[in-house]
Amino acid sequence: MGSFSQLLPAGGLLRAAGLGLVLATAAQAGLVTGTARAQDKTFLTMDSNPAGTTVGQFMIAFSQVVQKNLPIEIQISTGKPATKSALDAAKQKVDLYTGAPTINWYMQNQAAMFAKVKDSAELNKNLRGMINYPLGPYQIITFADTGIETLDDIKGRKVFLGPPAGAATKVMKDVVQAVTGLEPGDGYEAMRFDWSSAEVAFIDGQMDVYIVPTSIPSPQVQQFAFVRDIRILGIPKEKFSHDLIKAALKYPGRTIWQIPPGAYQNQVNTEVVETIGSWVGIQTQKWMDDQLVYDMVRVCFENLDDVHATAPWMKVITLQTALSEMNVPLHPGAYRYYREQGVTVPDALVPPEAG
Repeated sequence: MGSFSQLLPAGGLLRAAGLGLVLATAAQAGLVTGTARAQDKTFLTMDSNPAGTTVGQFMIAFSQVVQKNLPIEIQISTGKPATKSALDAAKQKVDLYTGAPTINWYMQNQAAMFAKVKDSAELNKNLRGMINYPLGPYQIITFADTGIETLDDIKGRKVFLGPPAGAATKVMKDVVQAVTGLEPGDGYEAMRFDWSSAEVAFIDGQMDVYIVPTSIPSPQVQQFAFVRDIRILGIPKEKFSHDLIKAALKYPGRTIWQIPPGAYQNQVNTEVVETIGSWVGIQTQKWMDDQLVYDMVRVCFENLDDVHATAPWMKVITLQTALSEMNVPLHPGAYRYYREQGVTVPDALVPPEAG
């Protein structure tokens, strides 16, 4: 999948360009890979989800706060699965990216999409944590007029589970199989898109079900409901005891979430829907400058009101929960900041570089 690049200048001006986001100005620096310095500014690369997603919203808010308060320019690319971003960061090909405890677990154990990546465990040792936060539940969405009222109704339908080789795709493939007994290609068609393309395809009627892990409320999901009434599908209570769902919940960063019937305008659900939720976070690689990471984490929390003002759901981002579900060591710069703030850092998160 191709990625769309953008540069977020100090003013944070965004301009839409097709499915990607492109920012103007000194952005020819967008060809820079990795950390570079020019005219006393530091240029960083960041992998993120599209701007309308929960992850994309936070990464933009983080970038704007950083660029407003520090001599840093951040070039954001979207469209790449987080699993690929983790590998790229571990190989010094990107500076900042959206990580997830589940992805780190897969890498550590050479499992799932990393089963054939023989050095995935070693590569994971190059990754470092900065800030974690609850992403929200996996929301399984269909338009109300499709006739799909439960997951059992997806037989013969077109379903977007997530990007190919993505961690979200693995989770929802297992959930669908546990609930329905169906597998991709043997009961329903799994659509192959990146996140941005899938949104457009869903609105255009190219698929029947769109699944995305995102906040409540999610502007991404609300835009669907403004097109036509939506229904959110859930996991029946008795299915949470299925081995596949129990296995999905055992990974770091996985929880059970409830989606209320009034979460969105034009949502037809009349009862609470239960599903699986996930934690994510900003991660980096061990080669990043300690002072640089310290300053980025510091200005994020010193300007947390600005971050929270970006979207209501961002109030879940707090200093007290910033290390929750994290399963890679902190970057030394982040570690120094949290210790200064009196945050208890579990032994497992103390960076090896700290001795």
